[in-house]
Amino acid sequence: MITAHIIRRFTFDEWGGTECVVWNTARTLQAKGNRAEIFATQALSSVGDETRESIAIRRFPYRYPYAPLTPEKIRALDKKGGNPVVPGLRKALTDGTFDLLHCHTMGRMALEVRAAARKADIPYVMSLHGGCFDVPEEEIRQMVKPLRGTIPYGNILDRLLGRRIDPMKDAGGIVCVGENELAPAREHFPGKPIVHIPNGVDYAHFHDADGSEFRAKAGIPQGRKLLLCVSRIDYQKNQLILPDVLARLGEPWHLVLVGAATAEWYTDKLREKIKSLGLADRVTLIPGVPPDSPLLPAAYRAASAFLIPSLHEPFGIVVLEAWSAGVPVIASPVGGLHKLVREGETGFFAPPDAPEQWADAVRRLEDDPDLRARIVSAADAEVRGHYSWDIITDRLLEFYGEVSRIHRRR
Repeated sequence: MITAHIIRRFTFDEWGGTECVVWNTARTLQAKGNRAEIFATQALSSVGDETRESIAIRRFPYRYPYAPLTPEKIRALDKKGGNPVVPGLRKALTDGTFDLLHCHTMGRMALEVRAAARKADIPYVMSLHGGCFDVPEEEIRQMVKPLRGTIPYGNILDRLLGRRIDPMKDAGGIVCVGENELAPAREHFPGKPIVHIPNGVDYAHFHDADGSEFRAKAGIPQGRKLLLCVSRIDYQKNQLILPDVLARLGEPWHLVLVGAATAEWYTDKLREKIKSLGLADRVTLIPGVPPDSPLLPAAYRAASAFLIPSLHEPFGIVVLEAWSAGVPVIASPVGGLHKLVREGETGFFAPPDAPEQWADAVRRLEDDPDLRARIVSAADAEVRGHYSWDIITDRLLEFYGEVSRIHRRR
């Protein structure tokens, strides 16, 4: 099967969960003899079209149909929440020899996928990565903040071009990355093939890493116990609670934050809080690292606990990475995390606004080695048994086949 994977942005310099899924899905499909190509905008990318590991990656010019837009606002939209117009995407997809289109984004790009699929008479499926039915209102307000004071001329064009359509309605199938969105998706689209297929992980990449040199590379003194959080520095990820957790734990704990900033104002606020609590020498911020960098798995292997305090999280691929590295997880009981982690078995939950409960969970793991060992062992079995990319893509190919058979019958 030949598939095209469409994603809003795809750059190895600023890596996130959706990029990780698309890249590893394409790689594994290719390894199974199923050609896969990736289509994205040029957002945040310093290069144009390229080929990596025999996978073609095409990047297209784009624009946001609002005026006026400063470069700062455009960059903010590139990082999160942008809904671009991509003129060349439809033709490129139509001209290709694809059996199926897999759309990993929403908005105008999804409508171009719909139009291309209809013209080529092939099915398309859509993945819900960033949440669709459970995005908090505050997060939506923050995403559209760069558009304040602009004129949305794109809405007029959308009406004239017939773009006031929900692309999920005509999709041949829907993939819910987070199990929490499965029921509402089926309720909204009864009779449509809808399946929960989670993200996967390269177990060996994280399990076999060496964390012994991480402290030296990151400039962290020996003897410190590391709390790790890997995620975009963003209001959705709620890293502001972590300095409070660190302050409650005291010595010898050290906080490591790995991730590119998608909201500069939030990053500034985080730095100010770290400084105000007198924790500057006990917090290390590392910008997002490329997917093939040995620094990320080394950071996991060096950590004593992994914290993910998100306010909203569709799935939580970083949980799989921590489990693979043998690091116990403490998470917010929100979105996909609530389904992914089992309280007291594969990790612990703590409310996203209660730093003392996060600190208590860390202490429990440190004070009870047997409990820690049981949780690490159960999490290891869980990730090895259910979340390899080989297993995930087998399920995806089965779903592709189902959608294609229905399309041919119609």
